[in-house]
Amino acid sequence: MVVFGLAVAAGGAGAVAVADAAPVIHAAPIAEPLMVGSDDDGHAVTMTVGQELAVALPDNPSTGYRWQLGDLDQNVLRVDGDPQTRANPAGGFVPGGPDQAVWTFAAESPGTTTLTLVSARPWEQSAPSGPRYSLTVTVK
Repeated sequence: MVVFGLAVAAGGAGAVAVADAAPVIHAAPIAEPLMVGSDDDGHAVTMTVGQELAVALPDNPSTGYRWQLGDLDQNVLRVDGDPQTRANPAGGFVPGGPDQAVWTFAAESPGTTTLTLVSARPWEQSAPSGPRYSLTVTVK
């Protein structure tokens, strides 16, 4: 109020500057990340463009088996980097023990794709003999 009073006293009501109104930005809400695990194997999920997907699967790297990306249309669902290793929720990190591989993905464009992950030993040339994981993903 003091500034307004000084401005009026110095130059009248016309001397007060009024700031331009801030532009209004309309942003679409972003959906919460979708978290799935081994219990969701063979199921289907629906996502929106821009939504994130995290797939957490049991892993034990000391056996040589690692989850590897199989089939996926990355125009629909894009993989976000390498999988991260997390402690087993049942008991934390144990040397040589089980943990979790967490893969992250982002919904890129509308469509449907099947996400396939295969547990395999990278040096073995034969068909993977470990577990497989699949999830049908529809992006709207």
